[in-house]
Amino acid sequence: MDPGDARRVPEARPGEQPADPRHDALRRAIAKAIAKIERRATAVEGDLAEGERAAAASERARLFVAEAARAPRGATRLVVDDWSTGTAQKIEMAVDPAKGAKDQVEAVFRRARRMKDGRAVAQARLAQATKALGTLRAIATALATLGAELDLAALEAQATAAAPRDFKLSAAGAAAPARRRAAQEPAPPFRSFTSADGAPILVGRGAAHNDTLTFRVARPRDLWLHAKGRPGAHVVVRLAKGRTCTSEALVDAAHLAAHFSDARDETLVEIQYVQRRYVRKPRGSAPGAVVADREKVIVLRKQDAVLRRLLDGERGG
Repeated sequence: MDPGDARRVPEARPGEQPADPRHDALRRAIAKAIAKIERRATAVEGDLAEGERAAAASERARLFVAEAARAPRGATRLVVDDWSTGTAQKIEMAVDPAKGAKDQVEAVFRRARRMKDGRAVAQARLAQATKALGTLRAIATALATLGAELDLAALEAQATAAAPRDFKLSAAGAAAPARRRAAQEPAPPFRSFTSADGAPILVGRGAAHNDTLTFRVARPRDLWLHAKGRPGAHVVVRLAKGRTCTSEALVDAAHLAAHFSDARDETLVEIQYVQRRYVRKPRGSAPGAVVADREKVIVLRKQDAVLRRLLDGERGG
């Protein structure tokens, strides 16, 4: 991807600026969204390149396994014969004398496995960014070439659908119908996400909103989650009638319950979960305070790649 491509947003030609001020506001918002997505795509490409380097380092480290096993404590390098070209060639691997050589070689393998696990997520994020950039660039071209005949509200809707996280039209430039809709339709009491297997996951926005989500929005059959013993958001997995929560959706929802809680910076987090029908609110209890019967608990080991996928895929309220 050429970083310059996304920044070359067409400008409207001098003397042909439409009278509607929303045109310029929309063009600027598109340019900002393109720049943000481009930066994210570049970062993801860097992650993928780093994964390739980690994989190559892992393949090379395999040559040093036996030598590392017999290396004395305090060794500063490992030297082996590499026969991959058909003739023996000496190759070296530097090691920290303060640590065991075997542990250092195994650390190379562990890092490569971690990078490999996150590769599919990174590729999906890059594909999503590339698709969004294509849509936004097409809108930018239309704004620069077609002028006043455009349906600006429709273009705004397209941009929002393509890049809900990155496209933000200023209040001054928003279409009047959109402003009226915003005034009439307050933000829902929850944030919306989607699990890897397509299950809707709702996360309460605050203590009072937690109560609304749990007791007014969630259905008795839905799965309810919360970081056990920690202040945090109520999380609900919406389930169709007769369906149970998959392990993929459970783990994804648990990541959100951990992230939107006081335990967000911890690696291991206990997450309680139960059908919403078994959650009750004691009379006179504080907003967001509930009691869960028949709960189960999982100990979640948080994975950054999983959390990034979920947050990147957040749906508009």
